[in-house]
Amino acid sequence: MPTLRTGILTDRSGLSLVELLVVMLLLALVSVISLPLLAYQNRGDEKLVLRRIAGTVKQLNNEATLNRDEYLLRFDFGRNSLSAFRLRSNPAGIVKESFGHELILDPLQMESIDIKGRGIFHAGEASVRIFPRGWMEQTSLLLRKPDGTAVQLLFSPLTGSVTIDEKSTVLQ
Repeated sequence: MPTLRTGILTDRSGLSLVELLVVMLLLALVSVISLPLLAYQNRGDEKLVLRRIAGTVKQLNNEATLNRDEYLLRFDFGRNSLSAFRLRSNPAGIVKESFGHELILDPLQMESIDIKGRGIFHAGEASVRIFPRGWMEQTSLLLRKPDGTAVQLLFSPLTGSVTIDEKSTVLQ
């Protein structure tokens, strides 16, 4: 009977029935664990969008504090998106430079934005200014989830932090 140098027999080919059953059992176990996670992937998308909004606001607040530049946070109801801009002054006037990428808010839908002192907006565009020392206009953003419930984001004017308040109210 031929052998390899290590002493293992070479006439054995393929998997035994027991090994095949073990592999099938492991594949079944992995699929049982992963399929429910994939089914709830959209719920993670909602939380991801909320975290990205909060992260964008905090980043702009930090940039304004460190660089002494003014920033603009633009909410576009038509595109259901959020964009950030750096405002710089030059001899020709104020230049608006794009800062980062546009954030599409899907699967959430913007319902309204309340900017203290300027009113409540339900359509078009609304902009929130973040001033050079990191102070921003007090803002409340109301978003609708796919199931019809509401999520409210409260932007802190001094720290740039965002409080997420998930309401159980169903919006009409």
